[in-house]
Amino acid sequence: MIAIAFSALIAFSVPVSAAVPAKGYVVKTSGTQIWLDLTAADGAAPGRGFAVYEEGEDIKHPVTGEQLGKAERKLAEGKLEEVADKFSVGRLGEPAPHVQAGARARLTSPAPAPPAAPASSRLPGEAELRGPRTRGAAFPYVITAMAVADFDGSGAKQVVLSDDKAFRLYAYPAAEHKVLAQIDIPGTGARILSLEAADLDGNGKAELFVSIYNEGFRRLETSVFALEEGKWAKKADLPLLVRAHQNAKGEPSLASQQIQDDKTFPFGAVYPLVYKDGKYAQGRPKLNPKRADWLYGFSYAQLDAAGEPAALYLTSVNSLRAQFAKGHWRSKEGFGQSPTRVRWYEKLLEFHPPMLATYNDSGFDKLYIIRNLAMLGGLANPFGLFNGGEIHAKTWTGVAFETAWKADLGGSSPGFALVEAEAGRKELLVAVAGATGKSAVWTFDP
Repeated sequence: MIAIAFSALIAFSVPVSAAVPAKGYVVKTSGTQIWLDLTAADGAAPGRGFAVYEEGEDIKHPVTGEQLGKAERKLAEGKLEEVADKFSVGRLGEPAPHVQAGARARLTSPAPAPPAAPASSRLPGEAELRGPRTRGAAFPYVITAMAVADFDGSGAKQVVLSDDKAFRLYAYPAAEHKVLAQIDIPGTGARILSLEAADLDGNGKAELFVSIYNEGFRRLETSVFALEEGKWAKKADLPLLVRAHQNAKGEPSLASQQIQDDKTFPFGAVYPLVYKDGKYAQGRPKLNPKRADWLYGFSYAQLDAAGEPAALYLTSVNSLRAQFAKGHWRSKEGFGQSPTRVRWYEKLLEFHPPMLATYNDSGFDKLYIIRNLAMLGGLANPFGLFNGGEIHAKTWTGVAFETAWKADLGGSSPGFALVEAEAGRKELLVAVAGATGKSAVWTFDP
């Protein structure tokens, strides 16, 4: 009995070392300027507040003995001015010579939304020009597709980016170079066309659907991957193309289409992709409306709460068309241009960036759409060569779409995603491919 008590006494007397936090430190100071190890992946953004503090003694529950945290003493506070790949730079509100490298730091107030341009700075009816909230790291490859989801079941989102031959997993919002998992697509003639994500099998982790063109076998197909123990594992190969779909109510799902070896009309009908009896298959009913036979060229929007939903699709010359039961509207500008394309017999298959309709309590809110700008003043559009791009947020006036705001991307874009980055705050995550062979991921306030 004494031995047991003595052993217990030794066990309780051994100090328990708390895990050292990996992030949240001051790394350098110079007057009121301060460098932190926090990046955009941690929520850092220009204008966001931060606090520098010193940890004190442990705080324990007087009855249970549970450690509740540590006492803290605030040393200084300030705001961030710049966010780089691996650190951020801020400014203290007043000199604090007692703040040194190694002190703890945390983000406090959210970054303010970028101010709207003054009414006097643009003509009536002219769209607001909006700047990015953050600019991520420059990746040494051209992004061809992007998918955002919770792939590891942690409850946090991750970002997958691809070039022609590989796809890579990053922590949201892909603000740093660190690759968490990567797969290179085998085969000299295979290239990635698009990425989509959804938890179709219902296991709490999203699957990644990688649509591929295998030129050697003249085959358009989709490989399904899942993240297992930090690595990508292939789950299935499908003789289909897979694309995110949005119905007139704004509800998301995955759509699928089989492209047949037919010179005259290769397009199969577009059906929902479902998971049943342990397999991925095409469900019912058919999703594509009249005049829209290509999976990557249409969507829906409920523009009039009292009327029929409009079918939105891109024409052969890249005009945006809203088709109603009676009549239609068509844009003068082109949208959805894409360098990702496949020549299938006599047809050119363009893998357009997405269109996304959003809604509020009053009904339709905005349509987000990409407009890529071809080199040589548009002459390079038939060759899929682009050196600029814009993202447009469009409202519906009752008779036409008008651009509420737009942003210059500094490069073309293969796609974007609307993500709830924090509780109650959404942001647009936009993949930007530069003309110099590098890419980045930017965020915008929607």
